[in-house]
Amino acid sequence: MGANPFICGVVEGFYGRPWSAAQRGQLFAWMQSWGMNTYLYAPKDDLKHRLLWRELYTESDAAELKTLIRNCRGKGLNFIYAVAPGLDLSCSSRKDIARLRRKASQLLRLGCTHFAITFDDIQPVLSKADSRMFNSLADAQSVVANDFLKHLRDQAPDATLLFCPTHYCERMSGPVRHSDYLKQLGKLLDSSIGIFWTGPEIVSETIPAESIRELQRVLRRKPLLWDNLHANDYDLRRIYLGPYAGRPLELRNEVAGILSNPNCEFEANYIPLRTLAMFAQADGDWDEQQAYQTALKGWLLQWKTHHGRPVSLSELEMLCDCFHLPFKHGPRAESFLEDFQFLVRTLPKSGVAAARWEGTCSEILNLFDKITALKDRGLLYAVYRHIEELKQETVLLQKYLQWLSTGPTPDRIFTSAEHRPGIYRGGLVADLQRLLPMDEEGRFRHHAPPNTQTENDDSRAI
Repeated sequence: MGANPFICGVVEGFYGRPWSAAQRGQLFAWMQSWGMNTYLYAPKDDLKHRLLWRELYTESDAAELKTLIRNCRGKGLNFIYAVAPGLDLSCSSRKDIARLRRKASQLLRLGCTHFAITFDDIQPVLSKADSRMFNSLADAQSVVANDFLKHLRDQAPDATLLFCPTHYCERMSGPVRHSDYLKQLGKLLDSSIGIFWTGPEIVSETIPAESIRELQRVLRRKPLLWDNLHANDYDLRRIYLGPYAGRPLELRNEVAGILSNPNCEFEANYIPLRTLAMFAQADGDWDEQQAYQTALKGWLLQWKTHHGRPVSLSELEMLCDCFHLPFKHGPRAESFLEDFQFLVRTLPKSGVAAARWEGTCSEILNLFDKITALKDRGLLYAVYRHIEELKQETVLLQKYLQWLSTGPTPDRIFTSAEHRPGIYRGGLVADLQRLLPMDEEGRFRHHAPPNTQTENDDSRAI
């Protein structure tokens, strides 16, 4: 696909509201200017991509897709359309295979020649009907994919196809060298079909090059990374503004390409995608922190305000350090945490830690005031609730330290007028989360042994 054999780009593959036409237009402009080359259309909640995959797009929806394909290709980018029939596809049904072909034909008429067929996030078992015709899940999926590719090439000889397996990471497959499913895919899938992989985990902190070399031997081809490093659809209280990280530069030699499946909030993806583009083009050494600083300076240009009080580079860096990556905070956020823990233990009235803590608090509160005046309202709406929550927690901690400095006795209870019991951190989900004891590293602990006299009494009122 395209002049550059290394695929680098974006997969819109998350659960939730798909991006708008305007957001995708901005994405294509970013990608073109950064030297990326591929966009994969796979929003899980486009009904006709996944749940209602058999249905053709209506005339108006088809017109929008045609425009999207034209705009994407007009920026020099490859457009890939993904169909996800795995929820209820009968691989042995001639009628279902005909519907899959019919869906492909509609997209071909709209100008699409690059496709993906995805079998992720489904039950890894064959139906009774399919088990009578196929030897295994890999056998069934390979037959469907190979037939799909043949149908595409009968109408467009230059058509290409990518494939997302049901076991798309090592947590699901187990050690890849022992996975019959992956071995069969490698053997049965047409050799031109690229296969997606997310790494050791669904969201992988690191992806060692050696693990991919082992996967190559099983799949008999270089995999294509569907990278969920910045995805947040599994935890919408979080957002990831940090750089592309945890991947050694040598990884590029072992994969066919990298597509980032990033934050649901489109405007939050500048740094994740900018640094991915830099990673793909790095020559020699790769310094993710240097790339991060370069991307911060570029993103700062979009943080203009109406009241003339510009967001500073320091404030933006602090924000992105606070909402950084799934497995770690940025340096300033780590310092913020450590300073609070130190102040709680020692309660100094002055000193370096106290001054730094108060300075960061002020920066957070000032930033919140500034963002409400952002000219880019889409950017504001993408980050507002996250910064609002950060502000609320910061104010609460400030008041808590002030309360501790008064020397309260152990039987005293700290209260805050702005954080009412039963409302603050309330709701059923919060109550459910409090049921499982968890340590500082996010691991669940065993509950205390039950009181046999009371806990075994099951005479609760109904």
